[in-house]
Amino acid sequence: MKQIVQHFDQLFKEYHQRSFLFAKSFVRIDAVAEDITADALMATWERMQEETLLSPRCFLLKVIKNKALDYLKHQRIHRQLIEPLDSWNEWELQLQIDNLNEINEERIFLKEIKKITEQALDTMPIKTREVFELSRHQYISGKDIARQMGISLKGVEYHITKALKVLTVNLKDYMVAS
Repeated sequence: MKQIVQHFDQLFKEYHQRSFLFAKSFVRIDAVAEDITADALMATWERMQEETLLSPRCFLLKVIKNKALDYLKHQRIHRQLIEPLDSWNEWELQLQIDNLNEINEERIFLKEIKKITEQALDTMPIKTREVFELSRHQYISGKDIARQMGISLKGVEYHITKALKVLTVNLKDYMVAS
């Protein structure tokens, strides 16, 4: 039990401040940002107890984004029903919601994704990596790769599928569920 608590303490120490500032940049109220941060850290920790997260930071960002978005939407509904709003406040709230909706986690973590992709490619057999790079980085057709490497078209497809499976596993925390 103590090991789990220490793990949460480590998660808290590493991500709390940045998470709080990220949440506050959208909700602008310290107490609300702190609640969102605490909930998001707890959700991340609970998920880490269920499965290995390759990037807890990415998961945490998604949770904060969703919780902040829920809060802002609730605020808008509350204001529409209870408080008379002038158009400026409504416009500002809508702008915050729109900005949060437009966050692209892939762009934020592009450097990290590239690094993980390179590391995954380095673990692959040489032929699989070469086929994948020719196909995806140099945009060479399967037929041309087969001819160039002296393997069958099915062999090219096999190596690309194998590489994609490895990348899918390594990048699972960065993929958006549909």
